[in-house]
Amino acid sequence: MNSDDLLTAGVLGAVSTITGEIVSRILLSFGIGKHSLYELTSYIVTINRPSVSMGLIVSCIIGGFIGSAFYYALGRIGRTRLVAKAIAVSLCSWLLAETLFTAAVEGHFIDIRPISDYYVHLSASLGYGATLGLLFKSFLFRAKGSSE
Repeated sequence: MNSDDLLTAGVLGAVSTITGEIVSRILLSFGIGKHSLYELTSYIVTINRPSVSMGLIVSCIIGGFIGSAFYYALGRIGRTRLVAKAIAVSLCSWLLAETLFTAAVEGHFIDIRPISDYYVHLSASLGYGATLGLLFKSFLFRAKGSSE
């Protein structure tokens, strides 16, 4: 494992959060849900005041960590079906994050969110995972001459 590749994986994970935010904003524009991805993640730091800029910072940190962990895991699970594996990792991360967020913050510091918010963030997670897989395929593995 090349340390530059691990850093690149983290950056790709952070950049992939932009797709998740775009997906959540599109769904919000249709009246589905209450909070965008960045607004929701900002609650981790601000507790009860949504901030898109703070959410961007927090999401990039979390996304970068997921990207780096996923890159490290690919050494064990292989690089075939990269996009599907990235989506699976993203969905598992979403499930863990929603569980922790709901237990720690929701209902205590912020109002309970509508069910549609969960679907918005699930959709954002799918967008994040697909983008992460495609970026890994393009920037980490195809550049090295991999045929996978």
